Amino acid sequence: MGAERVLILHQGNDLDVGEIQEIVDSIERDSGDGLTGTRVTTYPAAEPTESVAHALVLRLERDGEVTPDALSRTGTYAYEVSGGRAVVAVVVWAGEVSPWVRRVVPQHMVRVEATGMALTRRPGWKRLAGEDALAFVAGARDGEGRRFGDDLHVVVSLLPSTKPRRIRRLMPGGYLQWVDGVFRRAGASLGRIDVAHWLVCVDGPARVLHLAYLSADRNVMPLLPWEVLSRAEKRGGKKLT
Repeated sequence: MGAERVLILHQGNDLDVGEIQEIVDSIERDSGDGLTGTRVTTYPAAEPTESVAHALVLRLERDGEVTPDALSRTGTYAYEVSGGRAVVAVVVWAGEVSPWVRRVVPQHMVRVEATGMALTRRPGWKRLAGEDALAFVAGARDGEGRRFGDDLHVVVSLLPSTKPRRIRRLMPGGYLQWVDGVFRRAGASLGRIDVAHWLVCVDGPARVLHLAYLSADRNVMPLLPWEVLSRAEKRGGKKLT
């Protein structure tokens, strides 16, 4: 999901760089999420408690320094640093970019499963419906990818149109040529792991989801986003969903 801000309330003297890094490392370990690139701010406090930290979040929200409804997206972590000084860290997690996909992804997968394609029996396909994968797709920015165990790498592209003709114009050379670069930038290794590519298309109130799924097993027929393929690409296959 990623984080919007990290706020660290601490007793005593200012924290040094090593102490801040240790706290950030602890949060990443405890939360299971990375904080690379997230703004970290420290605040001295006589009594760093959860309630004081939450009051700070509300103040920053009023000042426009964090996005609205921040408390509903916070995680609170208590630690100690040198000298037994108490520390309370609050992470304001980023809001989901595309929360609507949580409803649409399962519907889309059911339609694919109805075709009986062999890829729907892959372990990676099963992971695609898990909460961790759903949360990633809902919160992903354009071009982000994440590996889920040894079975699946999910990549998300955000596109500013729902109309297939306009989407095709965003893919010079066709979908297959375009997506090769998308996968390389996202670190997805085709042929070594199953790769799922969600195309999240939004244009005002209109929303459409497309899916490509390429198995690591070359003998398993891939699923391609038929509606956005070029005319030449469509001549090489047939519509399945």
